[in-house]
Parts: sequence; C-alpha cells; structure tokens
Amino acid sequence: MTEETCNEITLVSAEERPDLIPAFDELGAAVWPKFIGGDATVIRYWNSLFSDGLRRHQFLALGRDSQGNEQVVATSNSIPFLWPEPEDDASLPDAGWDAVLAGGVEALTSGQKPNALSALAIVVSPAMRGSDLAERLIANMKADARHYGFQALVAPVRPTKKAAYPLTSFENYIAWTTPAGAPFDPWVRKHWQLGARLVKIAPNSMRVEAPLSQWSEWSGLRFPVSGPYHLEGGLTPLIADCESELGLYEEPNVWMRHRLEDDLKV
Repeated sequence: MTEETCNEITLVSAEERPDLIPAFDELGAAVWPKFIGGDATVIRYWNSLFSDGLRRHQFLALGRDSQGNEQVVATSNSIPFLWPEPEDDASLPDAGWDAVLAGGVEALTSGQKPNALSALAIVVSPAMRGSDLAERLIANMKADARHYGFQALVAPVRPTKKAAYPLTSFENYIAWTTPAGAPFDPWVRKHWQLGARLVKIAPNSMRVEAPLSQWSEWSGLRFPVSGPYHLEGGLTPLIADCESELGLYEEPNVWMRHRLEDDLKV
C-alpha cells in the first residue's frame, strides 16, 4: 500500500516507517486497561505484528503540530489469517481476538496462505477524538483487504461503553439499540454505520490469568474473598480464587463482518 493523504493526515504502514513502530505501544498504553497486556496471547504474539510479512498491515496516521513537527495521531492493527469457512460467519472462532492473532502469526510462520483479514485495534489519540480518523482507518483496512485479495474483513469488536454497564450481561448489552434502531454501543455502531454486520459473540476473545497480587497492581483492588470483582475498564467480572491466589478474566467481544464490495475512500 502506498501513502495516502487526506486533509493533512497521512496514513503510512509500519513497513514504510519502521522507525515509528514504538508509537503503537505508546499510544495504546494511554487507552487500553493495564491488565490487557497480561493476556498470554498478547505477550507471545503482539510484537510479531511488526515482523516481515505483517508490518505492512499495521498503519499509523501522521499529522503535524503547530510547530510543524510530525506526530502520530492514530494507529491501526490488523492481521491476515486462514479462515477455513469464510462463507459461514458462524465458524468464526469463539476465542476471537486471541484466536486470530495467534492463528495469523502461526499461519505466516508455517507458510499457510491466509484468505481473510481481521482488525485487531484502532487507537486514536485523545486530542483527535471526535475526528474522522477511526472511519479513515477502517476504510483503509477495507482497502488493504481488497489490495491483497482477501475474501473477508472481520473484526472482534470491543464495545467501548460496556464497562459503564457492569450489571448488564454482555449478551443483553449487545442487543441494545438506539431509538433509530442502530446498535447502542458507539464503537459497534461506528462499524455498523460503515457497512459491517453483527455476526456472533466471541465469548472468550481475550483471556488474562494472573496472580491476585498482580491484579492488585493493575487494578488497585484487594481480594479478601473468592468471587467476581468489577474492574475499571473491564467488560466482564474478574473471578478471584483466593485458594489458588489466581484471578481469571475472560473478555467477550462481538464479531462483525465488513462488506468489501463497496468503495469507501480514505
């Protein structure tokens, strides 16, 4: 993919600008809950996104500050993976995000030919919230999928407002709609507005198991008894087991599938 510029924002791949790869983690650290970094799949595979063959699918949005200095204002991550049954949406893995990250890296190392692209993350800097950068990056993913001849673009979407409704089940929350009939969650709704359809819930899309002492560092909570605990930024409860001194967090996401036949421009 070549650089594309829209209204003074330039999209460039990590393959074209490997010097900017550290910006992915720097920008993400300000957005993601700390405990997400404890996902064993993240620990094992995340850095592989920036290896040969995959960094072409990782993009940065570049802007300029008032002094004209280059700034990374948003990033996007996606990964090609082998989807055995792309005609069957229900065959997308229940392990969601973890499954496509691990599967995509392993497909590359084993020489398998991927046939689908999965979104992994889009991060927009706080200063650029409310801009159209998210829309541009999603559109760029669609263009990337078409450019490499993939049959599908899918996304295990993390609903951005679910954490504000801890007493509501994930299934019920995803079913909520606005008075106009659009998905209630703003990030799910953004994908939907850009042509994606909800496919299924990925019940264990991310999995973090760690000692309760580590959970205390991440969350600031203490765990005097076993049971469920609400985490700031968590979509489901952390299950604490005081006997084993371990805590398990399994996060659901919702699979969405984008149309590739439309012609959105970045």
